Formats: sequence, C-alpha cells, structure tokens
Amino acid sequence: MESTATIRDQLADYLSEQSMSINQFADRCGINSGTLSRIVKGNQPIAMSHLELITKGMGEVEDHFFSLYVDECFYYSAPTWRRLRPFMIRCAELGRMDCIERMVQILLDNLNNVPTLFEVSEGLFEQGQWQAAALLYKNVSASEKYQYSERLAVCQYRLFRIALGDDQSENLRAATLFEPYVPRLDEADQLDALKHLMNVYYSLHQWRKMDELAQELLRLAKIRYDLQYNSEGRFQKEKKPEKPLCLYILYAHLMRSIVYEECGDYNSALDLVPIYTDGSWIQEESEEVKRTLAQFQEWGRANTYLYRLLGGQSEVLPDYVDYISTRKGEI
Repeated sequence: MESTATIRDQLADYLSEQSMSINQFADRCGINSGTLSRIVKGNQPIAMSHLELITKGMGEVEDHFFSLYVDECFYYSAPTWRRLRPFMIRCAELGRMDCIERMVQILLDNLNNVPTLFEVSEGLFEQGQWQAAALLYKNVSASEKYQYSERLAVCQYRLFRIALGDDQSENLRAATLFEPYVPRLDEADQLDALKHLMNVYYSLHQWRKMDELAQELLRLAKIRYDLQYNSEGRFQKEKKPEKPLCLYILYAHLMRSIVYEECGDYNSALDLVPIYTDGSWIQEESEEVKRTLAQFQEWGRANTYLYRLLGGQSEVLPDYVDYISTRKGEI
C-alpha cells in the first residue's frame, strides 16, 4: 500500500488482498454494509466512529490512519466540528500532537474557528490533556495577540498553570509572563490567578511580591464578598471561583502573616492570626466552608505557638511541644 493513498484506497486494497466483500468486512467491523459501501465509493464522509471500526477491522493500531484522516476532514469532505472535535480529543489522548498541529494551522486560516478552538482547549484542560491544551492555547493566543480580550487572558492563565513544575526558574518566567493578563480575567478567575501567583512567589521566597499579591487578593475578595452578600443577589448567576469566597479573604491574611514571619516581624504576624481564624463574619454555609474555617483555625493555633516562640516567649515551648507531639505534620 502507498502511504499517500487515501483511507478509502487503503481499505479497497485491503479488501482486494483479503478477497473480502464489503458485506463480509461490514460484518467483521460492525458497520452497516450500505454505509460502508457509500464510504468506499466516496459518497459519504468517514465519521470518527467509522474510522475506529474500520481501523480495528483491518487489524491496525488505533491511530494508524490519523494522518490521512486530517486530509479526510479537510480535503475530501467539508470540515465540520462534529468530526473535528472528537478526532482532536482522541489525538490528544493518543499523543498525536502532529495531527492536532496540522488541524489547528488549517483552521486558523479562518478566524471564525477561534472561539470553537478555545472551547475544545478548555475541554482538554479540564480532562487533564494539558499538552494538547497548551498547543491550542498558544495558537489561539497568537490569533488574538493584538486584542485586549478576556479569551486571550484565559489562554495565558491556562498556559501559566500548565507551565508550573519543579523548575523554579521556569515557574518565575511563567509567572512574569502571565501576571500582566490578570486584570483582563473575569473577577472570579482573578481570585484564583492571584492565589496561584502568590504560591509561586512563596516557593521563590520573594516576600515583597507575595505581600503585594496578597493585598490585591484581599482587596478583590472583599469587594466580591460584599457584592455577593449585600447587593440583592447581583452575582447569583455569574461565574464562581474555585473555592468559597471566604477562603480567599482568610488566605490573603494568612499569606501576609507568613510574609511578616519571614521578615522577622513576629508581632505583626501574630496580630493577623485572630483575623484569619475568625469565622463570625462568614455568611456562606456549606461543608466546604466548615472544613476551610477549621483548617485555618488549626493553622492559626500552630502559628500562634510558633510566632510567640520565635518572638522570644520561651515559656510557650512546653505547650508547643505538647501540641505538635500528636501531629505528625507539625513535627
């Protein structure tokens, strides 16, 4: 068989070599014989489900025809997302980035395809197919690089999240590239973005930058919280952040206390403990909120002992030892 032959050519050659009729092969692969006949004659496009059955019936590996299927989708039939979307997802699952790259380059000749490409990339991101998602996000970003759009900002946010790993220099580079896009994000995404950025700078021990981000997170979270619970339900149908709103307020105070600790200002760090352990103002009601508050109160208790000890109050040492002796994490 010639490698440049179409899928139909290779299927016809296979049937000839095996002395097999269309009806016989249809029975083997589970495709209706009339449908298979129309496919072989070029009267019907090959659906992704048909491609899988044909490939299996011929005894080939699943992605055997993937390169040719790109041609099938664009040159031998009218391109439709009904076929392109499942094909792109399957390419991602099987690591066929080459096929995704080819499809994307063709699709971006028409910028009307950008919104759908973005939707597919979001789906891949949610499924954990980050390599394929990154490829799409980069191409969508390139198509919108001169636009002040939220979609561009989301692409940069996802690329930032995907880039984070064990290499601290790469994490810093990713954070630096992404940070200017934060204000373009939806307000809910801004909260999560600031939280993730803070964690990067925490790992890099960049305390001044971390404090700057913590203050911005606190400002935005307080505004959002006030509007959520004191504005006649304005945000009822709007996008929600990953965590309960109260978490971002508590977390900002916690991270600021850590900054004070690292800078040796233990009294200021200690002053913030009652703020991030107080849940009397929280109006949200859920099990996650209860768990969140309990976690912050646990951290607050441990940090109270720690900050007092670091501040020179050696009399707290026996109580601190008793506290951590039953908590492996604290030890």
